[in-house]
Amino acid sequence: MTRDELNAILDQKGVKNTEIADLLGISEDKVSKSRSPKGVRRWQAEEFAQIKAWLDRGFDVNREPDLPLQGRETDYLPIEVLPTFAGMGGGGSGEGDREFALIPRSLIVDVLRGKPENFLLIHVRGDSMQPDFRQGDQILIDTRDTSPAQPGPFALWDGEWGEYVVKNVERARDGSVRIFSTNPKYQDAVVASEETRIIGRPVWFGRQL
Repeated sequence: MTRDELNAILDQKGVKNTEIADLLGISEDKVSKSRSPKGVRRWQAEEFAQIKAWLDRGFDVNREPDLPLQGRETDYLPIEVLPTFAGMGGGGSGEGDREFALIPRSLIVDVLRGKPENFLLIHVRGDSMQPDFRQGDQILIDTRDTSPAQPGPFALWDGEWGEYVVKNVERARDGSVRIFSTNPKYQDAVVASEETRIIGRPVWFGRQL
């Protein structure tokens, strides 16, 4: 379940900000920012899990869950979110509070054969990688895969501009690295391999319809 899906459920059920604030012990302002379509503030992993459990047990704040949330085997795992967007064109700096999103355990463990610390979730903007990725997509990056031996899209840190980007990466025969967009209106770049910091390869993405 994503942040947008959780907020859609809260809206559908008519849950008030005051109810969530009382449940989590946080201010209504933080709740309002977390429910904002602009994504001013993202739910923390523990907040996300607590709200989901509260919804599952029918909005009863007095009823304890059958098992304690902490340490319980759940259907979701917390994955760190890049604090700011990663650009497909211009990028983001990555500055901000450390946050997490809940990703299905089956995807992380069973499909991708990894652990939460092996992945990073990023929000992207721009059109340079269309039609592969679109502005607003949420991309799950596998940080274990940083080799462009097999060309394809990667999340990169652009040291010259001090920002994160998502681009295609291809290793050239002379040892340099070609960095290019899927959208042909953007120019390619060729850099030395030691100047390229690859964060990881996209392995899954979510898109709002």
